[in-house]
Amino acid sequence: MLGPLALLDFSYPDNVLGMPKELLAKVTSLPELEATSEAEQMYLITVARQTEAGSEGPIPVSRIAGTLGVSVPSANEMIRKLDGRGLLSYEPYHGVRLTSTGERIAGQVLRTRRLWATFLAEHLGFSPAEADEQACHLEHATTPDAANRLSAFLGNPAAGPLGHPIPDSSVASAPRQSTRLTDVAVGSDAEVVTVSGQDSVARFLAAEGVAVGDVVTVLASGASGILVDRDGSCVHLDPRVAGSVGVNMIGEARS
Repeated sequence: MLGPLALLDFSYPDNVLGMPKELLAKVTSLPELEATSEAEQMYLITVARQTEAGSEGPIPVSRIAGTLGVSVPSANEMIRKLDGRGLLSYEPYHGVRLTSTGERIAGQVLRTRRLWATFLAEHLGFSPAEADEQACHLEHATTPDAANRLSAFLGNPAAGPLGHPIPDSSVASAPRQSTRLTDVAVGSDAEVVTVSGQDSVARFLAAEGVAVGDVVTVLASGASGILVDRDGSCVHLDPRVAGSVGVNMIGEARS
């Protein structure tokens, strides 16, 4: 199976997407993001993903360094550079936040990554985790116009294969309005639309047969969690996991 970089390899007479080489070269240039390097974008999306996972307030530099696998001094150096460019706001001894410009760039990159991951999972047979990992190679090399076309091709998905929301074309970082599974009444049907938090939560849910696009019925709800029915199979979710699942309601609750 060809890896995602083959999609961009002009040595292939016919690339996987079937695009003429000239068009593919055009849509994989990056005028909007050319002022930021791949390394800089990785810092921005790391902060964005921490915030998306529920972290409140400034994100500690040590956490960013650990996520990226770099030393704290190296992370400090890059963060101060990004702060000077107005992409991050650095608060000494506290951490960093994205500025509006940094948030826009991070949203563009995450949108592209999750769209490619969806393509790889749905059309090339990668598992959700593999698709997300491979999409990392493409997230920095796709224009917003190409991302919009890819989104349209995929049916404008609301979330990637790991359940994380796909920012819309205006690069709004918030997911579409949804209801937490923990707030769904017993007897109600709901479609899973997002999974927030760590990737391990999405992997656990996928292993239990609950993924974005699935319809579940809430059978019981209490302090110990929620019991849902998924295609005739009962799945128990503890409150933390259930609270990370965003759903859209379907019809009225059944008695």
